[in-house]
Amino acid sequence: MTRAARPLWPLLAALAAGALGVAEWWAGRDEAAPSAPATPPVSALAPNPTCPPEHLLDDGVCVPLPAPDIREPESASRLELLPGRPPDHGRYLTPIAGQPATTSKSGLGIFVAAPRGTPVMVIALEAQSGPARRLPLAGSPPRLLTLHRIERAGATRSYVLVYDGISIEPSSEPSELPVGTPLGRVAAGPSPTGLGIEVRQLRRGVDLGSLDGETALLDSSSLSCDARNVLPLKPAP
Repeated sequence: MTRAARPLWPLLAALAAGALGVAEWWAGRDEAAPSAPATPPVSALAPNPTCPPEHLLDDGVCVPLPAPDIREPESASRLELLPGRPPDHGRYLTPIAGQPATTSKSGLGIFVAAPRGTPVMVIALEAQSGPARRLPLAGSPPRLLTLHRIERAGATRSYVLVYDGISIEPSSEPSELPVGTPLGRVAAGPSPTGLGIEVRQLRRGVDLGSLDGETALLDSSSLSCDARNVLPLKPAP
């Protein structure tokens, strides 16, 4: 048999055997390769008892949580306690120095028990921008209202504090009220005497330039807000 007439099957069989060996080697290499560790999801971050309140442990560092954005849901009539805010009323500062707050009858406001004649002072709300100011409110007996502006996450919202159980003393103070300005004193009333505060968040688009106390309390102008959403927290001991 001449060279040209030799059969090709021995050569083809050798090539096929070689290809099979390479495939088996490559499959064994894949099985032996260690798998990369899975990256934990962001949700794996959780509060750590070694971090202060309202912080998360991230890679060994306590990172503060961002301040909550108090939004106005459509057709809302009241804003309940926001997630992340302490439910304990005693954690918050009040306009009566050294006196803790408890819940009010409405469930959203606060009540501060104090003897008749106890001074009531202006406080700054959390993230407040600029001084508070008085809002005129006619009626008998007279009621005291203060207007506060808060800046959070680049947005500005306005809140009205409504004071009950306070005897308003005549004052020559301007409409702007720096922190610590006397507002009045706890008035006589049923036992226990004390100060009640309700908070209302003004709706977007309300004209602050023409706002008065009566307009501010209308449901079309504002909605009831849990006082703990804006009251400042007491300093950590």
